[in-house]
Amino acid sequence: MIVLSLPHQLFELLNFLAENFIFSYMGLTLFSFQSHVFNPMFIVGAFVAVFLGRAANIYPLSFLLNLGRKNKIGSKFQHVMMFAGLRGAMTFALSIRDTATYARQMMFSTTLLIVFFTVWICGGGTTPMLSFMSIPVGVDSDQDISSSAVLDGSQRRNTKHESAWPFRIWYNFDHKYPLSRHLFKTLFRSVAA
Repeated sequence: MIVLSLPHQLFELLNFLAENFIFSYMGLTLFSFQSHVFNPMFIVGAFVAVFLGRAANIYPLSFLLNLGRKNKIGSKFQHVMMFAGLRGAMTFALSIRDTATYARQMMFSTTLLIVFFTVWICGGGTTPMLSFMSIPVGVDSDQDISSSAVLDGSQRRNTKHESAWPFRIWYNFDHKYPLSRHLFKTLFRSVAA
């Protein structure tokens, strides 16, 4: 089992290091970048556009995903995804690449504000939002699945067939042709040896 947990731990470490690097870099940039341009109308317009764009993706895509699922994405979860899903480390990395003109400096400063707002306000408010929406917080996903298996006294089966059709196709393919699992096992057995 140590062979299978090694890739998971490696990617968790890489995720942790990458997050720390980008957010440390953003924090330093907020105070060390000397050409910030803050235009209140542009900032408000950008915030509105970002949240409208987010809503135009979350709700219609959730609706389309729910067409092929038995376990539907509920409206409470959709609202939480709308509220807590914005971060923007990638937009920050793209906007800092070229800040030569006034307009690009304004876009960079606005992007930085949006990223910090979504990280600190939306990210920090996710737990209170989950509590407000009556979504269990701090519950292990395995426990949540097993506790949700009993509804109104009747036992519900949790199988691969209850998930969305793209997942069923991939699941069936992966179990018929287990190339990726075999590749990872072989790779990490050779690394561990």
